Amino acid sequence: MKRPDLKKGLRRGIYVIPTSFTILNLFFGFRSIVNSMLAIEKIAMGRIDLAIPLFERACWSLFIAAVFDTFDGMVARQLGATSEFGKEYDSLADVVTFGAAPAVLVYAWGLRVLDPLGAGIAFLFLVAVSLRLARFNVMTGKTDYRYFVGLPSPAGALTIASIVYYAPVPVSINDTRFAYVILIMTIFVSFSMVPPIRYRSQKGLNLQKERSLVYFLVFALILAIALKWPKEFFFVFAILYLLSGPFARLWSIVFPPRHVEPDAAPAAPETHHA
Repeated sequence: MKRPDLKKGLRRGIYVIPTSFTILNLFFGFRSIVNSMLAIEKIAMGRIDLAIPLFERACWSLFIAAVFDTFDGMVARQLGATSEFGKEYDSLADVVTFGAAPAVLVYAWGLRVLDPLGAGIAFLFLVAVSLRLARFNVMTGKTDYRYFVGLPSPAGALTIASIVYYAPVPVSINDTRFAYVILIMTIFVSFSMVPPIRYRSQKGLNLQKERSLVYFLVFALILAIALKWPKEFFFVFAILYLLSGPFARLWSIVFPPRHVEPDAAPAAPETHHA
């Protein structure tokens, strides 16, 4: 009998760790969908007061899912456990967590009063996320790793979640004007994921470089603001990041750089963020 390959067995065990993070990502996406559906049920019963905490839980589920989505690729790279299976499974999980879950959330909270039109725009968001993830998979390693091409799908989902979390009271059927504002915002977020507009990536940040103490003071200040006013902080941060891509594109058109950057920079180690 052949002795089992201990190294191969350990390597299979390592793969469990990043996959577990992806499963947790998927779990919290599913949890967000369940809470959004329960909120619709409470609204139908006329219990708006019970729907509000359910919407807040749905938003927090997406925030937590984004944390696990950030760490699954990071852990996989650190352990040398990247694989095609992990990449594809992560994309499938992201379609649910950052596509279907926020689409159900924004429909239940703000687009439900617009009937078929609201459902269609929520579906548009889901389609945009799926297209964004498919393009990310075929472009991995071919673009500048310091930037995302198009708004990342987690950022799009968290933009929706931050808006709902900021004002969790569901849109009333008598307030269709605000519902149309949410509709326009959803369309804008959806189309931000499709065009080749660059968004800054955290992979371009050099965390090993020495920094001044001022950076740590600013970080502490931001953390204090986030703890004191979490709803306002998440809302403002999400909107600023959403607008950063179009603004940077307009800035480069008005003030073109003197030295043109190459189309593709050296590819970073493969990651699963899209």
